[in-house]
Amino acid sequence: MDGRSMFGKIFFVNIISMLVCIIILGSTEVVLMTSYISKQSEETLSKNAETIINLMKSDISKGTMTDMLNGFAHAMGTYIIILDNKSEVIACSERSDLVNSPPSFVSGEYTKTVLSGQKNSMIGTMGSLFQVTMFTLQIPVKNSNGDVLGAVMLSRPIPEHQRMKNEIIRIMFLSTLVIVASSLVLSYFLAKRISVPIHKICESTKEFAKGNFSVRVGEDTVHSDVLEIAELTDAFNNMAEELEKGEEIKNTFISDVSHELRTPMTTIGGFVAGILDETIPQDKQKDYLKIVYDEISRLSRLVNTFLDITRLQSDKLTLNKIDFDINELIRMVIIGLESKIEAKKIDVKLELESENCYVNADRDSITRVVTNLLDNAVKFTNEGGRITVTVTTHQHSVSVSIKNTGCGISKEQQPMIFKRFYKADKSRSRNREGTGIGLYLVKNILSAHGRDITLDSVEGEYADFTFTLDKGRPNQQRAYSIHNQ
Repeated sequence: MDGRSMFGKIFFVNIISMLVCIIILGSTEVVLMTSYISKQSEETLSKNAETIINLMKSDISKGTMTDMLNGFAHAMGTYIIILDNKSEVIACSERSDLVNSPPSFVSGEYTKTVLSGQKNSMIGTMGSLFQVTMFTLQIPVKNSNGDVLGAVMLSRPIPEHQRMKNEIIRIMFLSTLVIVASSLVLSYFLAKRISVPIHKICESTKEFAKGNFSVRVGEDTVHSDVLEIAELTDAFNNMAEELEKGEEIKNTFISDVSHELRTPMTTIGGFVAGILDETIPQDKQKDYLKIVYDEISRLSRLVNTFLDITRLQSDKLTLNKIDFDINELIRMVIIGLESKIEAKKIDVKLELESENCYVNADRDSITRVVTNLLDNAVKFTNEGGRITVTVTTHQHSVSVSIKNTGCGISKEQQPMIFKRFYKADKSRSRNREGTGIGLYLVKNILSAHGRDITLDSVEGEYADFTFTLDKGRPNQQRAYSIHNQ
């Protein structure tokens, strides 16, 4: 892991970026300035060259030509050289020593292009011919047949070119100092604005690792003008709030489970001890053993529930999908809850489209789903109330609705009821058996089947849970029909 802090990285990147931008902008400016000067000089010299070429075509002597070139050169501030097609100087302003002087003018490399018939321009000293930087324009002279007779070379000193380059370099240097200084200050504050909130989030995360879920990132970070930082902070605080709620729910769950485990174990231990030491009369031992058996069954269901949670969390829940009669399964579950139903004088109504309705699913898992939903309905149905189970077939699916009258579920609680360890309406369910994981298991079992469950409820009136399963086909196995009484 790189030991450099985020602050240092952001600061360094900003400075480098600024310097790169300065170099690119300065270099571009030099190139553009040079191009501009060249273009302006070329336009001016091209007009002058046309005048000189027209004079060359007139019948005048070399002496007169030289005098005219000197006059033009003086008036235009230009150095003029006329070459023949062999690169020899035949006329020149100011320096007559160059005329017909061997060797050839400077060298062929400077005149090769123009003597081939192409216009040419360059910036330089022309092989040390000139003492200062010159812009030189070379224009070929052709006869009526297009043959190259020679060339006209016009050179104009451009010391301003070098001066401008030096000025630009100076300005770039000064600008660099100013920009670097400004960048140092701006980068410092920018890096701080980004790194400090992230540092706070990191520190809060460390507190989370220690189990302190009450920590939050400050309001100054939440309202940061850096949108991503503000969103990250807000998401972090929301996560912290959810974790704190989850920790609260988990602690409540542990307390509830501890109580639910302790109570049957205490009951079992007391009754077994009473039987062993014969404080319970022999004629009543069978009744107490029945209670012990019921408590052991309760513990077994609780353990199986915990195992189901473990399988769901580790993605090890194996589905053995088969075709079976959902109507039969519902009837069997209702019979298993018959004692609880009769104790509260609940009216159970089955609304089935047909005697048999086959689905394709894991029978054991769906048994757990139906059992949890019906058991939950019994718990929260008012005495003398009604539970309605409706099975509806569709083209490719079967829907099951379990509706009960009673306390219902408030709109505020509805988004939470499928969360692990959550127990709706704690005040009313305090004395009711439950761990707050029944609906969590239901939702996750159905999710493993690629299905979902929905809730329709009005507080104080009813609660209606509906889920769907894939439609199955009748199998050849014996079907056990259990009819509603």
